[in-house]
Amino acid sequence: MKLFCISLFLTYSITSVIIAQNKEFIVGSVIGFYGVENKGDIKYMYSKTNGTISGTGGLSFGLNISRNFSKIYYSALELRYMRKGSIYTFITSYGTRSWEAIKLDYVEIPFIAGLKINIKKKPLFVGTGFAYARLFSSKVLVSDLNKWDSSIEETNFKKNDISWVANLKYPINKSGKLLTGLRFSHSLFSIHSLCKLYNMDYGVELYYLFN
Repeated sequence: MKLFCISLFLTYSITSVIIAQNKEFIVGSVIGFYGVENKGDIKYMYSKTNGTISGTGGLSFGLNISRNFSKIYYSALELRYMRKGSIYTFITSYGTRSWEAIKLDYVEIPFIAGLKINIKKKPLFVGTGFAYARLFSSKVLVSDLNKWDSSIEETNFKKNDISWVANLKYPINKSGKLLTGLRFSHSLFSIHSLCKLYNMDYGVELYYLFN
């Protein structure tokens, strides 16, 4: 994880310096806070107890590069880290509440095509596209009160994930360099070799533009 963060920071810094010299490109940073869930055959991923499966919190951060093709159309390319997964809560045989969780760490590259719609003299950015993600860490956290062998579930996550992505962004300061927005994405194909499992995330994002 530390090596990945260092690599992402170096890529972020070098790319920012190079592309910022070209005024056709707009370079910025992005951080997002999401609700993340695993959809599909998720019940087969946890221990056989009578519990509740729900979404959990996810974090994303990285670099955003966009280019305006006209006053209306734009495209954006990103490089980001993203945490996905879900959580399972249940009552153990001892009568106490416990939990298990799936944690998936990805390097994600979304490509977005979008429209700029002026609202009260400020642009609303509406975008959609696809994201390729590469899994570099997968964990199934098992409760000490209900231990079971999760190695089959944990080791059969696919390395690649392709998702459909949609987002909205709107500037929140006078300069237009700080934007907030909403994001939704859903896997197009199963992320697990044995179960039909899909990532889904939805949440808020904050962008800061450097130029």
